[in-house]
Amino acid sequence: MVTVAKKFRPQVPILPEPEPKPKRGLLIFIVLCSILAVLATWKGAEFLDLDENEKLQLSSSRQDQMQQRLMRLEQCEQYVLRAKFSGFYPCYSCGVDTAIYLYAGEVWKYGITIQGEKGRYRNGLTSLGLSYRVQYRGSIQTCLRLEALKIYQYALLPENTKRMPPIIRPPGNKADL
Repeated sequence: MVTVAKKFRPQVPILPEPEPKPKRGLLIFIVLCSILAVLATWKGAEFLDLDENEKLQLSSSRQDQMQQRLMRLEQCEQYVLRAKFSGFYPCYSCGVDTAIYLYAGEVWKYGITIQGEKGRYRNGLTSLGLSYRVQYRGSIQTCLRLEALKIYQYALLPENTKRMPPIIRPPGNKADL
């Protein structure tokens, strides 16, 4: 019987292990990384030029961008957002309360922007019931200083001291700065 079982057992040829195929995924990854590195180097060099002494300098377009940005930083606005209508407005300084009642004309937020009202808020202030008023135009440094003074001194405004309890900063300012 033992011989009969051996007779019907299928013969499996022992094949040599196949040689590993080169990993195409790794090869493709390396090629793509190389191409991206070349493109990044080529693209990144657009902001540099050589002057007459073969010294690196910013390209004229990059210099123009820098000057425009510096000019915008000198044309900053320090603004106030006030309630247009009496009613409840979101409050970020009210502790557990998430809303506060403001009378029309009361301060909701002090802020600064280099984009102007439309660039900063688009048309969102109308839906929130707030009005935007520029209080100062000038350098960003001066605007930041004025904004800080107004946020800190808000606690002393009569509209705030009549509340019980008063709040530490305008309802729309999430932090002192």
